[in-house]
Amino acid sequence: MNLDFLKSKFFIAVGSTALILLLYSLALQLNKSYVIHKEISDLQSQIDHFQSQNDEMLKLIAYLKTPEYQVRQARPLLNLQKPGEFAVALPPVPDDQTGATAASKPAANQTASNLRAWWDYIFAPH
Repeated sequence: MNLDFLKSKFFIAVGSTALILLLYSLALQLNKSYVIHKEISDLQSQIDHFQSQNDEMLKLIAYLKTPEYQVRQARPLLNLQKPGEFAVALPPVPDDQTGATAASKPAANQTASNLRAWWDYIFAPH
């Protein structure tokens, strides 16, 4: 009697449906697992990237705190000199072939109207 039941169309239909639902559920779980592992690997690569940036920033901060850097920055800003040194003032370097210097350009633009100055600022090639 049990063998007749296993060979019946009802058992085959129910068994096939159960097998299809089981395989579908398994496929969904595998897809979820793949997505989660992919997200974890992406986040791990971001962590590595930010960690390397953090290391670079820490090295930069350590360098900025050194007395060598502080003296190097303070000397030109505060016009400091070591004993025995002398300062030399050089004329400004021309920006283009016309010979106009960076210091003389703002004076030339002050005579133009405000509208013209904005037009030049926005549309002039930089």
